[in-house]
Amino acid sequence: MSDNAARPAPRRAGPEDPSVSPTEFRHPLPRLTKRVFTDLAIWMSGLGLAMGVAFPFFVVALGVPAEYVLTPRFFVATIGAGLMVGVTNQFLSRAVVRSRLQFMRAKMSNVELTLRRASLIENADECTPERCSIPVDSEDEIGAAATSFNRLVEALAASHRQTGSARRFATTLSSHIEISPLVEAALADLAAAGGYTASALCIVRDGELVTLASNGVDHPSELAGTALVEQSYRTLDTVAIDLPDDVRLDGGFVAFRPRSVVAYPLHIRLVPVGVVLFASTEPTTDEAQQLIEQLLPNFAVALNNALAHERLQQVAAIDPLTGLYNRRFGLERLSQEFSRTIRSQEPLGVVLFDIDHFKAVNDTYGHDAGDRVLKAVADGVKGVLREGDTLMRYGGEEFLAVLPGAGEDDVRNLGERIRRVVESIAVAEGAAEIRVTISLGAASFPSVDVTDMEDLIRQSDAAMYNAKNAGRNRLALAGR
Repeated sequence: MSDNAARPAPRRAGPEDPSVSPTEFRHPLPRLTKRVFTDLAIWMSGLGLAMGVAFPFFVVALGVPAEYVLTPRFFVATIGAGLMVGVTNQFLSRAVVRSRLQFMRAKMSNVELTLRRASLIENADECTPERCSIPVDSEDEIGAAATSFNRLVEALAASHRQTGSARRFATTLSSHIEISPLVEAALADLAAAGGYTASALCIVRDGELVTLASNGVDHPSELAGTALVEQSYRTLDTVAIDLPDDVRLDGGFVAFRPRSVVAYPLHIRLVPVGVVLFASTEPTTDEAQQLIEQLLPNFAVALNNALAHERLQQVAAIDPLTGLYNRRFGLERLSQEFSRTIRSQEPLGVVLFDIDHFKAVNDTYGHDAGDRVLKAVADGVKGVLREGDTLMRYGGEEFLAVLPGAGEDDVRNLGERIRRVVESIAVAEGAAEIRVTISLGAASFPSVDVTDMEDLIRQSDAAMYNAKNAGRNRLALAGR
């Protein structure tokens, strides 16, 4: 990457605290009733009455003779005019202010209804900021109230988006236990939630970071060794790099020019599990970053469970002595290959063999020596099999090789190679060498007519006993 140092992801402060908290609010005038507009009418009427009473004296102060002003008729006229002004102001305030407040109330009721609906059907799309916001068309307290309401709607929409993402992500995590589909689905959900274009997951295996999965990444195997991933893994902090338009990543791992790259640590109780890496064509927002950080703890637990499940599956599938598939999992693999062969009409070969006179080895040298012979035979045969072939310990000293795509000539040639390599094995036992031979039975479908996988094994087993009856240390083909 470039020399730009990776930095901890920024945290922006929240909105400024209001200058007056709700608990500190005091009414500038005493409340007369429980209705604001009734109070307003009383105060305006009172003001009009006071102005009507005071106006004649004001006129006298301006030099008008008192005998023309301080008369009952003039007082009635000024008081009436003051009351009329108060009533008119009350009407105007109701027309200007009350309509706006009623509109805000309707919008708030809509938000309330949507929230109640969302709690039942888990869908808040009816009250988006575009639908529920109030137009801000005044630069006063009403406009400020509308702005605050719109911010509340935006905050509620963001909260619902986060809740929906968390709910969908929880469903994704609970739907998978196998490592590959879990990671693939989780990375897709996380990238969509954060608005990222490329993603990758690096985990710890055998004490080192390796890339387990990626999407939109050109060189995934190189990610685990980058400074960004190692820093996030070591410090357990989210590390982000925001790149200006004129800055490129040296040896970039994505095909596009990223504007931001973020590494999120995965850990369980401060024990590191791995690092999730994202890249985007746009700068990372605080909302997206906080959402991802809220989702990752559940992902860390699910990933750890999937890795534990994978390890258990491996332990359950492997014969502890030879390191081969045990009979149960080996036959599952054979069943899969047989089904694929039926669909594709490609050949499928099997070679069944066991060690000649193996009981004599155990009786002569002991069971520990017999175990070493079994391990040596397994290692030797694995060395001559092709990529994609499967070798299992079928039982005791018996082994079964599954050979996809192998016709009759292929199983004959490969069986002979197996026989020769076992014949050449020498296991040291003190000053002596233990050498063994094997008898093999081979079959290839559809060269032999079988009805199912079990019938294919029976044909191979019959051929193996033909080899034993013919003198051992030899290969016999089924149907010959």
